[in-house]
Amino acid sequence: MNRPTFDNPVYRLDLRVRVRERRLWVLALFFLLVPLALSMLALPVVDTFSSLAHATPYTDAAGMLAGFALFGHGALLVLLSALAAAQRISQERERRTLPALVNSPLSAARIADGKLLGAWTFDLWLATLTLPFLAVATLWGGVSFGRLLLAWALNVAAAFAVSSFALGLSGLFGRSLSAYLATGAALFLWCVVVPIAGAMACGMLDLNGDTAFAVTLWHLPLAPQAWVFSEGFGGSVGALMPCVGLAVWVAIGFAGRALAIRGLRREVF
Repeated sequence: MNRPTFDNPVYRLDLRVRVRERRLWVLALFFLLVPLALSMLALPVVDTFSSLAHATPYTDAAGMLAGFALFGHGALLVLLSALAAAQRISQERERRTLPALVNSPLSAARIADGKLLGAWTFDLWLATLTLPFLAVATLWGGVSFGRLLLAWALNVAAAFAVSSFALGLSGLFGRSLSAYLATGAALFLWCVVVPIAGAMACGMLDLNGDTAFAVTLWHLPLAPQAWVFSEGFGGSVGALMPCVGLAVWVAIGFAGRALAIRGLRREVF
């Protein structure tokens, strides 16, 4: 009988290694400063437009603060989670610790799950650093905290999917540099090439607007979060966007796990 995932020895080892990294606070500080800098840009802009439109500055500032924090946080979280996960298995090869790991009593699936859970814990730790900005936006009366929390959860889900796929590429490639390059190429293909090719295909097939958006945009890492803001400020996109996005992300996550397991099973020492 298999132990629970949180009892995975690979996961516990990964946590101990991350906790002992003395320079990890620099990454946390950087992750805090970027949303803070983006959020501070909202204040002078909103003050100018609110005075011209005779609007309530705090409400407008809260909405822009939440937008900068969420979308800036989401983009940075997706990027950092991909880079952090892309070296988790290939680095074991470079350190010559993979033979001991593969020849242990643990199966390839348990090793991959431990590595994956470690990557997800790192993503979740980074994601919590944005919650104070969302709390301030809620206190200022911009968007309800429940809606902001939903957008935050979607950011975390996108990061989980990207981490899973990057981990799969780390299992397939022998060196971290190759895994980094493959992860960057996959992100470029997903976020740039697929939307452009999808838009061209929808134009050639004369598909309607909703179908075209679903094919080209709704699966992107930050697209469902736009649904949260659209609904929060009177839009009518509908709940289909996050459902499509989550379905694609779940498929990407399972594909990444399968790639990681396949890469581990190919190792023979």
